[in-house]
Amino acid sequence: MKSERHQAILNLLKQRHTVTVNGIAQGLGVSSMTVRRDLADLAAEGLITRVHGGAQLPHSAHGTTLSRVHTHDEKRHQNVQQKREAAKLAARYVKPGDSIFMGGGSTLELMCEYLPTRGIRVITNNAPLFSLLADNTEVDLYLIGGTYRRQTRVFTMPSSHNGFFGLTASKAFVSTTGIFGNEVFGSYMDSAMVLADALDRADERYIVTDGEKVGRRDFYAFTTLDRIDAVFINPDTAPDQLEALRSWTTVVTE
Repeated sequence: MKSERHQAILNLLKQRHTVTVNGIAQGLGVSSMTVRRDLADLAAEGLITRVHGGAQLPHSAHGTTLSRVHTHDEKRHQNVQQKREAAKLAARYVKPGDSIFMGGGSTLELMCEYLPTRGIRVITNNAPLFSLLADNTEVDLYLIGGTYRRQTRVFTMPSSHNGFFGLTASKAFVSTTGIFGNEVFGSYMDSAMVLADALDRADERYIVTDGEKVGRRDFYAFTTLDRIDAVFINPDTAPDQLEALRSWTTVVTE
């Protein structure tokens, strides 16, 4: 029934923040046309906001708050193509001879496929990313140690200011769980403080993310967009979301 479909779509949005037409159609076993009609009905009632290819919950004056922290394994299967597009864009900015910091997150792990194969130095607190680069003898690799957070697969430090042991990077690439207004968020304070330190130590600062994160708030704001040199994001991000980012920093979509 239509009412049941509508409730199912709202339940999905509460879990995922953003859903696609194809994803809903497959999940509910209905046609894409039916889903589009349902989304139009829900949008007319003000319950959702239509975005390119799907829908998301309406943004309040304070943004949409992340309902729970997703595990690393969950994140690896969310918005994979959008993350890959952002990762490719960011990797183009890495040149032989660069020393770069790469933070946690599945988006940055995808960058590894497109980095220069030699002549770079990588500093990271991301355990899966370290494993992806560990066998490349042409990459000078440094792992920032500390307490291992299994849920997100990163190393953190209670006070990260001493955790870099004097290391610096010419470029820092970090991902985020949410961007709202000028603020960039993370789920855990200790993890986010590592990213804040890395950004402070870098000559160039970059955010690599997908459009789902725009308009979302999380627990801890670790930097602001006006301190970031550029945001790399998938090109099919909604125009209003791109405009919101461009009011604070450079946005790279191609």
